[in-house]
Amino acid sequence: MPKFISLYNNKGGVGKTTLSLFFSDFLASITINKKRSKVLVIDFDPQGSSSNAILGIAAVSDIKNSNLTLPHAICEKNKGKDIEINDYVFSRDEKEDFKTRKTKLGKLDVIISSPEFINEFEENSTLNKSLKLSNWLKEQLSDDYDFIFIDLPGNISKRNGFSLIGAFLTDYFIIPTELNRININAIPLTLQILDNIKEWGGERNKYELLGFVLNKADKRSKQYKLHIDELSQFANMKECKVFKCVLPPTPKLSNATDDSIENFTLSDKYDSYYPNVRSLVLEVIKDLGYSLKKKSVAS
Repeated sequence: MPKFISLYNNKGGVGKTTLSLFFSDFLASITINKKRSKVLVIDFDPQGSSSNAILGIAAVSDIKNSNLTLPHAICEKNKGKDIEINDYVFSRDEKEDFKTRKTKLGKLDVIISSPEFINEFEENSTLNKSLKLSNWLKEQLSDDYDFIFIDLPGNISKRNGFSLIGAFLTDYFIIPTELNRININAIPLTLQILDNIKEWGGERNKYELLGFVLNKADKRSKQYKLHIDELSQFANMKECKVFKCVLPPTPKLSNATDDSIENFTLSDKYDSYYPNVRSLVLEVIKDLGYSLKKKSVAS
């Protein structure tokens, strides 16, 4: 059974999509328990940033023109049609002919999003329909992957039936944030939305909140020292954690999600900040029940 994971924050600009891609890249490329993991990204954000970063804008445009998007699949299934979700899965393949001793970027699958067809579904969507379609997706995908990352938009309410499908799919939530006053003030609303998702999903759709991941953080900075205790209080209140490994403030990590920059290995893509991303991924998957020695992850 795969782990369905969402990095979610109601506030934009804190690294939801970026961190989803970081985790997906690493887990698709490294060896866990002597095998390479199968990883899928499901893009529920109509902006399609994850899709563009994985496949490139040109490929995504062609897929949209063929109506092979997640919103189209959801609409067709909601109409009672027989849909195979694998027909909507596309891949960034590993460069097998590229010779290197470094860890190559592994095969990464994605189901892309687009604004088209979302409004059509949400005109008559209900919580029950979103739950039913969420269960259908989980059944369709459960035999094919080890990790499935769900890229959600910030706004999730009862009116956002499409986004709720992704929220109900989620087994584990992680909240990315930055340590400043604006982002700290946004946390209560994010936690309230997560509580709503748990209430709306009912007993069969419970999730676990793993904790908070700090993006663009410098432990030496004044803002970190001012706000880390307050963030820890939120974590204690929700019985989760603030992950020790943080991602530093650097434009080099932003380059890692730029599809116009061609990279073939993890260390090339993440440059000198490869160890930071690696350490964070290892810390999180340990909480998911995986024991992985750092020396097992080559550069």
